[in-house]
Amino acid sequence: MTSKSNSRSFSTIILAAGVSKRMHSSIPKILYKILGKPMIQYVVELAKSLNCPEIIVVTGKNVKVVKRILGNDLKYAIQETPLGTGDATKKGIVYATRPELLILYGDVPLLKKETVNKMIENHHRKSADLSVLTCEIDNPAGYGRIIRDKGGKLLRIVEHVDASVEQLKIKEINTGIYFGARNLISDALALVRNENQQKEFYLTDIIHYLIEKNKKVIPFKIENEEEILGVNTKLDLARVREIVKKKWFEELMLKGVYIEDPSSTNIDLTVKIGNSVHIRPYTFIEGDTTIPDNSVIGPFVWIKDGKKRRMKP
Repeated sequence: MTSKSNSRSFSTIILAAGVSKRMHSSIPKILYKILGKPMIQYVVELAKSLNCPEIIVVTGKNVKVVKRILGNDLKYAIQETPLGTGDATKKGIVYATRPELLILYGDVPLLKKETVNKMIENHHRKSADLSVLTCEIDNPAGYGRIIRDKGGKLLRIVEHVDASVEQLKIKEINTGIYFGARNLISDALALVRNENQQKEFYLTDIIHYLIEKNKKVIPFKIENEEEILGVNTKLDLARVREIVKKKWFEELMLKGVYIEDPSSTNIDLTVKIGNSVHIRPYTFIEGDTTIPDNSVIGPFVWIKDGKKRRMKP
């Protein structure tokens, strides 16, 4: 069974209501731009690329701003008080009408369509109740560890603070990205409690509930940790931006654009560039801008929305 044949049967919930304390900013982190596009837009575009007919964004009190950026073709749920990912999912699932559910995060912008498609295909092929996207990462500190039996079956997820010395050596972590039956997820969420130090409702707890009920919960492991990078600090934001920029510049140069010095150059994803264009060092091209064929731009040029701007020393 292909992902295409299943694509019309699931809703997507994007959790985007976090208060972004570690960003030290009044701007919600999901609205920070990465090469001209708000971070959350990457996640919405991923969901749309999967042909998902119902996308629900769970946001906080900034819903008007988010809605203005993302448009009216999505559904919006509001989590006014940040009570954890489990509570945010409960707010969003009220609006979900499809039999299956994909759960994504507004601050994880690099996840690939191909990865999600493979997870969904594997989920249906194995007749699972819930699939958990996992990843092997070099530094798993702070993440919940995936505990398997000798046959590879998922036994449980152990949070970093509760892990033994041996469990801390495990590099396979829980990404928090799930796909499964909406009714089972909803039933599990109803039983999640906030009996923890943060007094929050953790989405992870649904895993333990479903395993205890002998439901088929399966891990789907990937090894490219770039895809599941979350943005919690401005350092994370800069790291993600560099990954996006590298891929974007490679795409442009393979199409014939000569970017003389990528390290000193910025080109937004919204920019349209013609054939045989030469971009000189210290050039910044942003917003709604079109660069004609055979142009030489720069050096020391800043163009925003098609107009040159003054570059201050």
